[in-house]
Amino acid sequence: MRFLRRYKSDIYGNYRLAYLRDGALTGLVLSVAVLVCKLLYYPIYAPENYVTDIALLVSTLFFAYRYRSRLPEKKVFFKELMLFGLGLGIVAAVTYGVFLLFYGGVVDKGFATRCLEHFILGEQNGSASEEMKAETISVMRTYKLHTWAFIGTFRTAVMSIMTAFVAALVFRTEKNIPITKSNKNK
Repeated sequence: MRFLRRYKSDIYGNYRLAYLRDGALTGLVLSVAVLVCKLLYYPIYAPENYVTDIALLVSTLFFAYRYRSRLPEKKVFFKELMLFGLGLGIVAAVTYGVFLLFYGGVVDKGFATRCLEHFILGEQNGSASEEMKAETISVMRTYKLHTWAFIGTFRTAVMSIMTAFVAALVFRTEKNIPITKSNKNK
């Protein structure tokens, strides 16, 4: 008895080249969103926030639509769009992480301190025991700029999984056929 179905699908485009290019552009969009917030006197208090989440979602949807529209006959399976979205998200996350290192080291030298203060305040208002709060805060005090950049990179990569799933659901045009014994060798 099979618990998971296997599906037969074709890859119509070159999604690897597309996610490298579009992932770098998405990382730049996230970086520009942070810079715009800084210019509007809305400094970011965490390596990830709603502005970057919305920018990631909009960019992923836009580039998934653009990828599909460039394919012959505009045919694309869910699997192909998921692979495209996951690759785009990973490249965007790495690009954004490198930007956070630049941002915290050159543009906004108070970034790491603000992140620390924001997270300590959140811990102090939490429902954990005082001993756990003190232990967590002491660990957080050891965080440096590269730690916050890694946190931003990791969270952006995780968020990209969700945005890739949404984009694949929205823009797929072909339905996969389950592989059965009768059509296995076709």
